[in-house]
Amino acid sequence: MLRLVLLGAAALWPFAYSQADSASPWADGQDLEKFYKQYCSAPNLEKHYFPSLAPKQMEGLTKLISEVLWADNSDNLLGIQGSSTTAVVARMRALQLPIAPAFETMTQQASKEPMHSKYMHLNNVNVKQRDQALERFEKLATTNTQLAGAMLTVLDCRIIRNVKTMDPFVANRVAQVKDMKLTIKMDPKSSHHTEMGDGYSDSECGCGGGNFCYGPRGGHYCITSGGNKRYLKH
Repeated sequence: MLRLVLLGAAALWPFAYSQADSASPWADGQDLEKFYKQYCSAPNLEKHYFPSLAPKQMEGLTKLISEVLWADNSDNLLGIQGSSTTAVVARMRALQLPIAPAFETMTQQASKEPMHSKYMHLNNVNVKQRDQALERFEKLATTNTQLAGAMLTVLDCRIIRNVKTMDPFVANRVAQVKDMKLTIKMDPKSSHHTEMGDGYSDSECGCGGGNFCYGPRGGHYCITSGGNKRYLKH
């Protein structure tokens, strides 16, 4: 969806920046490796594509693209439809291109408890921040179409680079997720019954303490200070 918004904005203006073709580099029929070598070879992609930006502007835009990259990568790890990273991985596997071992390990770990619960928790609690990053990204695309084309190319390159070599920003975020103190109660029958009727006390499932429990249908929830259940959404 984000790529479509950027492409729509980009089509309105001839670009002053060097950028990629409008077609998705990981779509069927596209030569992903050729795209990567042609557009993604610069060590510092932001500096290469945004040469005229002031240092503070560059820092802000780089951070924004990193946040959008992480948001997309999080969607991929949680199996949410619409992730561009998912399309990149599928395309690379179809072409029998190598995928970074660190990326493979990350995706394997993300499917297991408690890592999956940690990613869901982070995805849920940061939903406002994630939405704001995406909105800012789209706003820049629609207000400055020259910049939009370069932003789109950098994001495409960083998505591919993340799958090929593991982006440092993503690797740092993954490390932060692993260090999170998040407790998931695995067996609802192992604890005493409460007024909530599901075998857990408020303290065991308290949102403030980062403790989450399984609901009767397998969903993850915590209990707010007001005594209400807050479910983690996939």
